[in-house]
Amino acid sequence: MRSSVVLSCLLILATISPRHSTTEGLFGGISKLAAGNKRNSADGATADKIGESSLLAGIPMSTLSNGEKMPLVGLGVGNMIPDVIPAVISHGMKADRNIRLIDTSNVSGNEKLVAQGIVDGTKQLLEKRKITTSDRVEMHVVTKVWYTHLGYNRTMIAAKSSLDSLKEAIDHPNINLKVHLMLHWPRCYEDISWMNCEEEEESLPEGIKRAGPAPHTDPQNAWKESWKALEVLFKDESNPVVSIGVSNFHLNDLTELEQLATIQPHVIESNAWSLLYDPMLIEHCHKEGIHMVAYNIMDSIIQNADPASFAYNHLLLIANDLSKVMKSRGQLLGEKDDLTPAQIVLAWLVQHSISVTPRTTDLYHLRENSATAISKIPIMNDRQVQTVAHSVEALISPKS
Repeated sequence: MRSSVVLSCLLILATISPRHSTTEGLFGGISKLAAGNKRNSADGATADKIGESSLLAGIPMSTLSNGEKMPLVGLGVGNMIPDVIPAVISHGMKADRNIRLIDTSNVSGNEKLVAQGIVDGTKQLLEKRKITTSDRVEMHVVTKVWYTHLGYNRTMIAAKSSLDSLKEAIDHPNINLKVHLMLHWPRCYEDISWMNCEEEEESLPEGIKRAGPAPHTDPQNAWKESWKALEVLFKDESNPVVSIGVSNFHLNDLTELEQLATIQPHVIESNAWSLLYDPMLIEHCHKEGIHMVAYNIMDSIIQNADPASFAYNHLLLIANDLSKVMKSRGQLLGEKDDLTPAQIVLAWLVQHSISVTPRTTDLYHLRENSATAISKIPIMNDRQVQTVAHSVEALISPKS
């Protein structure tokens, strides 16, 4: 189906307006993802401790179907150079950035480094803000079970490994760590070039192999047993798992999951492509109250964009217009702080209650794409939302 037809479907699906603009434009369907997941700052959020609430002040959040809140702006560290992860996370947690969501996975092998970065960032944040030792910093970590660990017992092993690796942060008296646990993929796909189903199975430790059958031998059903494991983990109040979900699931797998689940998925993580070319998935997430996390935003939309293209320049014009508004409010000091096309795309998604987790090791970009920076961007009007939608389509669509 041509992308223009798909986008027309999104327009037809848009029966309500976005939560932060009045448009029913091309991405009206995306706005419906909120489905009760209201974007809000955490200023009025209920917290166990007053200090914890103050640390969340001003951070854009979305409410999941189970009542838990999830930050709308985070940091992806899945494929980040291991040596820099603790420093990048601790820098991201500073008050002028306010990143409270870290996105990783078990297969990345860096969850201990994530915990270390959260602990380091918490210590620095508490010291700088002079908060007492009884206060806690709320942090959220998305981690995922790899397709080699599908099946009930294998998933339990992977989840235990993740929670053990995050233990330094879980046990820290000044951290309230909330884990969002997902299945990374529904299966290993033979037709995806970088997936090596049999080779990866052969390379697993013997203990994993003995825990359950190789998932690639039963690709249609292995993930179903994994979901049962996630349900058990979610019900166990002794661990910090506050939501369960899936990543890279197509609509047919998602609907099949919902039919067998006793606990419905709270979150789905999808790449930028799905936002454009899978409108039925978007509509379904709205209907079922499933919160969306978008990954690969920078790589898919901005990083390889031609700065001379019309689409990129349309984003730049919106950035300039909103920069002027912010300067008039005293929120931007000079041209070096002007908004960028990347920030416009991120704000466009966040203003539609979609969480984003851009990856960067550059400290300037870390501040530029942070929760603090994105939350300050003015709400886009109808014309601007439409323009961003068209521009994103042009930048992400395959070139003929």
